[in-house]
Amino acid sequence: MRPVILIAIMLLLDCLCPAQQPDVRVQLWTLFQLSQIELQPVGNMNFAWQGGSSHQDTPLAIRAHGDTVEISGHTAAKLAVSGDFRMTAEQAPAQHVRTKVEISAQNGALHVIASLPVEDYVAAVLQGETGGNMPIEALKALAVSIRSYTSRFRERHKDDNFDFCDTTHCQFLRLEVQPAVSAAVQATAGELLWDRGTPLAAYYHKDCGGQTEAAATVWPDQKAEALISHEDNYCVHVTQPWHSEFAQADLERVLSRAGLRVPTGWNRIAVSERTPSGRARTLQFGIGNSAGVPISASSFRFAVGRTLGWNILKSDWYDVTVRAGRFIFNGRGVGHGVGLCQTGAAEMARQGKPYREILAFYYPTTLTGRSAQGIPWIVTRNDVFELRIVNSSDSTIAHPAIRSALDWARQQTGLGLSQLPVIEVYPTVSMFRDATGEPGWISASTRRERIRVQPIGVLRERFPGVLRHEFLHILVESNAKVSTPLWFREGLVVYLGGDPAPANEVHMTPTEIERVIASRSSQADLRRAYTQAAALVRNLERKHGRGKLMEWLRSGLPDKI
Repeated sequence: MRPVILIAIMLLLDCLCPAQQPDVRVQLWTLFQLSQIELQPVGNMNFAWQGGSSHQDTPLAIRAHGDTVEISGHTAAKLAVSGDFRMTAEQAPAQHVRTKVEISAQNGALHVIASLPVEDYVAAVLQGETGGNMPIEALKALAVSIRSYTSRFRERHKDDNFDFCDTTHCQFLRLEVQPAVSAAVQATAGELLWDRGTPLAAYYHKDCGGQTEAAATVWPDQKAEALISHEDNYCVHVTQPWHSEFAQADLERVLSRAGLRVPTGWNRIAVSERTPSGRARTLQFGIGNSAGVPISASSFRFAVGRTLGWNILKSDWYDVTVRAGRFIFNGRGVGHGVGLCQTGAAEMARQGKPYREILAFYYPTTLTGRSAQGIPWIVTRNDVFELRIVNSSDSTIAHPAIRSALDWARQQTGLGLSQLPVIEVYPTVSMFRDATGEPGWISASTRRERIRVQPIGVLRERFPGVLRHEFLHILVESNAKVSTPLWFREGLVVYLGGDPAPANEVHMTPTEIERVIASRSSQADLRRAYTQAAALVRNLERKHGRGKLMEWLRSGLPDKI
C-alpha cells in the first residue's frame, strides 16, 4: 500500500472516532499519611492486581508494607478497585466512591488515586468549593470556571502520576454531590471559558471584599486581560469584614515553622507596600521605628494557614495594629481575590443575572463555548483559497502546499468548487483538539469547505499528503448528489488518492460496507470496509472510465450499479 493511501484510510478511520476526554486522575486524602484503610462495599466491589482479581461483598482491610499493598494475604505493587464502595481510615474523612481507584504504597504510606470522568470531577469540585449553597445560576457560572481551570491546568501533578490533588492547592472536592450541583454541571456540560483560543486559567475565590485582584499581581506568569482587577459592586454590598488577633508567641511559631526570618525581639508589623487593589503585598517586621525586615504578605498568610488554620487570616486585604501585646488584623475578603468572586456571583444570581452574564462580569473579554473561541487568526485570501494561521511563519510553507494540493485534487477528479475553501492551520495540538473536538492524534478535520489542520511542525512531511486527502473529500462531497451512496463517495476518495493494492478482490457488498462504516466497528473492520469500497470504485473505473464515475457522483449511481 502506498503511503498516501495509508494516510487516507487512517484519516477516514480517525474521523469516525468520537473524541472523548480522558478521566481526571485525582489523589484522595492528599494531606493524610495512611498506612491502612478499610473498603466497605455498598454495591458491587471488584479488585484486580497483577496476576489476580476478586469480587468482594464484605469489608476488607488494605495495608501498606513498604512499597507494596497487602490485601487478604496477597501483596501487589498496585491494586485496582471498582464499583460502589466506601473507604474509611482513622483521622481521615470517609469517601464514598462510585468509580475506579488505584491504590499503591510508598515508604509505608498508601496512595489512593481516583479516576473521575471530567463532568463528575467538575461536580465534585463544585460541591467541595461551595457545599451547594449558592443560587443555581451562580453554581452554573462556577461550574464553567472549574471546568476551564481543570482544562487549563490538567496534569498539574504529572510527575506524581496524577492530575490534581484534592486540596486547595489544586481544587477542593467532595465526592458526595447534591442534586443542585449535579443540575448546574449538567446544564453547562462541556462549556469552557476561552481566552484567544485557549482555555482560561479561570481562578475563583470566596469573597473579593468589593474589589477583585489582578492575576498578574498574585502570579506574575498569569497576566491576562480577562483577569484584571476591577470593582465588584455586587460583593461590596454583602461582604462581611473580619477580625483576627494573634499573640506574639503564636506568630513566632508561625514564622519559625515557615523559615521566615525576622529580627530578634521584633514588636511591630506594618504594611509597607500594597497592590493596586489595596491588598498587602509586603510586610515589615521591625523593632520600634526601625525599618525592619520585609516579608511577602502572601507568604505570611500561607504560613499562618499551615500552622494555625486557614480561616484565621482570610485574605491579604487588611490593616495591622498592636494593642496590649497582641497583633490585630482587621480585613475584608476571603482568598486571593482573582477571577470569580463567589459572594458577588451569588448576589448577581439573586438579582436575576444569568450565569453567562456573571461569567462576562468576572472574566471580561472571554468567550464561552464547547470548542475553542476567539482564536487570533491572521487571515489571507486569494482567488483560490482562504488561509487562517496564528503564526505568521507558517504562511511561507502553507501557501504553496495548499495551492499544490488543491491543483492535484482537481486534476485527479476533474471537479471544481463553488465556494472558496478555508484552511485553518493551528499553532498547537491542544488548540486543534479544543477547536475540533478531535483527539490529538488526528491530523485534520474537514467540514464542508473548511479544513482544520494540526500544526505544520507536527505534521512535517505529512502536511502535503494530509491536504491532498482533505481536498479530495471537499471536492467529492461538494459535487455529490444527495442520494449518492456513502460507499461510493468514500471509496472514490480513497481510490483517487492512489491504488489500494491489497484489495485485489471484492468480498463485501456495498450494503455490508455501509453497515460497517455506519456501525463504527473495529479499526480492522473499518480499514477493510474502506479498502473494499476503493476496490469497488477501481473496478467501476476500469469498466466505465473515470469520466463516468464523476458523472455518476453528480447525478447518482444508475440502478444497475
